[in-house]
Amino acid sequence: HGVYGLPDTLPVEVAKLKYRVAGPQGFVLFETDDPTNPHKLVHGSQLGDLLVQNDVPLLVLNACRSAHAAPSADEDESKATASAQPAVDDDDPYAKVRAFGSLAQQVMLTGVGGVVAMRYNVYVVTAAQFVAELYRAMVQGRTLGEAVSRGRKNLHEQPVREVVQKLTLQDWLVPVVYEAQATQVFRPQPAARELVISIKRADATPARGDLDENLPPTPDVGFFGRDETLLALDRGFDRHHAVLLHAFAGSGKTTTVAEFARWYALTGGVEGPVLWSSFEHRKTLAQVLDQLGLLFNPMLRKRGIDWQAITDIAQKRDLALQIMNQVPVLWVWDNIEPVAGFPAGTPSHWSAAEQRELADFLRAARGTKAKFLLTSRRDEHAWLGNLPLRVKLPPMPLAERRQLAEALAEKYGVALQQNDWRPLLVYSGGNPLTLTVAMGQVLRDGLRTASQIKAYVDKLRAGEAGFDDDENEGRSRSLGASLSYGFANTFTAQEQATLALLHHFQGFVNVDALVMMGNPQLPGHLPTIAGLTREQSIALLDRAAEIGLLTAYGGGSYSIHPALPWFLRRLYEEHYGNPNPKSAIENPQFPARAYVEAIGELSNYYAAQYESGNSGIITLLLAGEANLLHAQRLALRHGWHHRVTSAMQGLRGLYEHTGRRAEWRTLVKEIVPIFTDPMSDGPLVGREAQWSIVTGYRVRLLRENRQLDTAVRLQRLQVDYQRQRAAPLLLLGSKQLNTSQRNTLRSLGVSLHELGEIQREQGDPKCVAAYEDDYHLSLMLGDKLGAATDAFNLGRVYTVSVPALRDLAQGEVWCQRGLELTPEGDRLRRSKGLGQCGLVAYERFKEARQAKQPEVVLLEHLNAARQFYQQQLDLTPPDAIDSLADAHNALGNIDNDAGHADYAFAHYCESIRYWEQSDDIYRAANTRENVAITYANTGRLDLALLFAQAALCNFEQLGSTTADRVIRAQGIIAMIEGQMRGDNAHEE
Repeated sequence: HGVYGLPDTLPVEVAKLKYRVAGPQGFVLFETDDPTNPHKLVHGSQLGDLLVQNDVPLLVLNACRSAHAAPSADEDESKATASAQPAVDDDDPYAKVRAFGSLAQQVMLTGVGGVVAMRYNVYVVTAAQFVAELYRAMVQGRTLGEAVSRGRKNLHEQPVREVVQKLTLQDWLVPVVYEAQATQVFRPQPAARELVISIKRADATPARGDLDENLPPTPDVGFFGRDETLLALDRGFDRHHAVLLHAFAGSGKTTTVAEFARWYALTGGVEGPVLWSSFEHRKTLAQVLDQLGLLFNPMLRKRGIDWQAITDIAQKRDLALQIMNQVPVLWVWDNIEPVAGFPAGTPSHWSAAEQRELADFLRAARGTKAKFLLTSRRDEHAWLGNLPLRVKLPPMPLAERRQLAEALAEKYGVALQQNDWRPLLVYSGGNPLTLTVAMGQVLRDGLRTASQIKAYVDKLRAGEAGFDDDENEGRSRSLGASLSYGFANTFTAQEQATLALLHHFQGFVNVDALVMMGNPQLPGHLPTIAGLTREQSIALLDRAAEIGLLTAYGGGSYSIHPALPWFLRRLYEEHYGNPNPKSAIENPQFPARAYVEAIGELSNYYAAQYESGNSGIITLLLAGEANLLHAQRLALRHGWHHRVTSAMQGLRGLYEHTGRRAEWRTLVKEIVPIFTDPMSDGPLVGREAQWSIVTGYRVRLLRENRQLDTAVRLQRLQVDYQRQRAAPLLLLGSKQLNTSQRNTLRSLGVSLHELGEIQREQGDPKCVAAYEDDYHLSLMLGDKLGAATDAFNLGRVYTVSVPALRDLAQGEVWCQRGLELTPEGDRLRRSKGLGQCGLVAYERFKEARQAKQPEVVLLEHLNAARQFYQQQLDLTPPDAIDSLADAHNALGNIDNDAGHADYAFAHYCESIRYWEQSDDIYRAANTRENVAITYANTGRLDLALLFAQAALCNFEQLGSTTADRVIRAQGIIAMIEGQMRGDNAHEE
């Protein structure tokens, strides 16, 4: 309840207390469980004796007015009486001081080193803020008096704001301290190194228990055991900042690490957030650092630093190290084996310099508070040397195998008799995948008795000698024996030969590709599976999934377990790998050709689906990406040129949709010399069709780099080539055209559209003719979506792109026509069309503002624009990076014009994040420039300068093609610096 004062006249039981001081006495009023006597007064000597007996050196009374002797004037008099709180003589100004001081004195007379109490009523948030700083200072080795001073100073510097009365509460004078002598509970800590940024307790930094949303979930059957591994990781971090957990694929590394991260955060192993970065796909140091920087960006902005305004990798690295030097984090780098190439000898997608950057960052982080937990299929000595502590994931103990087995059996509704199943648990050798496969087979076969299970294990052991698993691939011999038994007893020889073809598939199997490998209409087809239907294939693959080879997702889609490629390779070599082929079926290249042809056909289909507005096909493209890349590499190796571009058609849609431009540029650069004459940029003889496709890739990349003159030159070559092919067909009616002829005309339309795009970006009015030609050609072919795209672009031409043709009414007509031609189900295309309508409304607003029309008119146009762009944002799929970036940038502009700077900043920063994610430097620079201007207009000149300098850096990266934008950015910087000098002069 608090601390109260009593006068000199005391009850007998109180008067008998030892260490009693003359004058008013202080007591602590406690509640009791006795309804007849609900309160109990405890004297300082009683409390002090109890503290001393239990080795408590200090007393903190964190209650309202715990250092106050009398009630305040507004307290209810009856409550004061009920609390048995006698009045203190108001004529004696020192009486109150003696009253609340007496409690501290009595406590300290018993041997307690010091007392902290509150002089007045204190807000809960104030008490929490003070006590947190008090304890923090004491843990750092401060004495009690110094710690209280630090706590009061903190309250003075960061006062609590009382919302209702709009007042700032000066609570720093509330806490008081009584100290017999300087009391130090903890040893002093060495002073921390001075950093460029200083993170304070009050900063909104990610805290303990903040888990990355990408942290893998706990398995459906639960997580069992691994106590020894969790303990080894925990102890490893006692002396090492980086720990590598390694084991063969399928051993449960990722699951174990995810469980450790949850447990470590929950138990206080790390007081900051948990981050999760997967290296399954190429991720450079800059991209890795962005994950940390964006997490801490709200705190950085309070320091006048915005992570998204930093473009220099060295600055990002330094800032990340400073953050980690002050805030503990646990950072998981999962699946790092691809960084140095996996398996050994496989070319890495990371350059040698990029590999060194990642390793050097881990070394530089050694002196920070960050802890790094890495996983790999190997020990990574070649890449990381002795940097991390290495922990090998051991086999599961028998008790944990039993737990896993019981969970698996429960899925089949089977109650285990442990002694009966023990031979199988022992045989598994502690490999969870082996146990899962073997248990699944036994449970499906209906084996239940001890004799049946023993016979099954004997067969496994008998077949093990003939199955030499490759340890370098990361698999155990027992797993091979398990699969061999289930495989041999489940499939016929012909079925095994068909499943052996899965060796070519890279982690994902689409049943349509397997069926197409036997299609007689494709070159290199396999006669042995000709006539295999889709239904038959699904039935076969479903059975393969039952024994653990595959995971079925429905609809003919499957994934291959990462632990099993070696098994499929061995099977493939048995059926197709004869080094002295006597027939086509024994030629290893023959199945490879069928595979490449099938994947190429699927890729063309995926690309057509995506172009027709089916953005959902991206899911299949993501799953099949490795197959597309593998087919492209095989086609390059064997000279199957038409399939090089077929595989890339699907990759183009995937990489553009997800903003992975750097990877796409690398692929295009590799194949240009194969199809293009280096002197003329025209096609090599016999490769004209593929040249046309590759030239289209080149032109789009040139546009993104703002090399528009070169892009126009190449695109004119493209249009001329397509016109020559299509000229005879333009004289025919649409009903007279066959599929091949329609594709030829469609190619002409695509080339015209691309030419219009470049001319529009150049502000050339000729773009209208190119768009209109493609528009009418699309309508003739019944391609409404192609016509809609042209309509939207014509709307943009008349709105902003070509000032000489500006006509907002005409622009609105074309935008509406585009929406009419776009189906409701095509969310991505409709979202972009709505964005075009928003642009028209926004331009109307700017015209009305320039004409100084009434505010109601301005708001009408601005609200219309916001509504269109918000609809665009709502309709855009979450992985359509470019469209999301456009919408956020537009909404930032609108909020800026509406005077909502904070909302504008949020949208701009989201836009920058998306543009950088898609590696579009030019548009990221545009948005940074917008942010700089917005910050400058709101007086936040330090941040304005940062963003303007970042924009300039981006424009300079693009070279001479953006010379005008470099000059503009330099002018903005000069303007901001001038304002800053003016502000300084004014202050002086």
